Amino acid sequence: MTNEKPRLDTKEAANFIGCSHHTMKVSRSTGILLGHKPPAYRKLGRKVVYDSAVLQEWLNQFGTRNNTAA
Repeated sequence: MTNEKPRLDTKEAANFIGCSHHTMKVSRSTGILLGHKPPAYRKLGRKVVYDSAVLQEWLNQFGTRNNTAA
């Protein structure tokens, strides 16, 4: 995680997770992102930012698999 920005805007957060920025925006209203509770975000005035550490923690819930047979 070297040279990683501590806070990401919606487009950057969506890219980090691997979904569209529209999906990220909708998840803030629906409370669901890819079938799970979405990562926490902060409102700075009208701007929404995500902590990169929170996004990484959210991704870690999925684990890794070597192939689809697992």
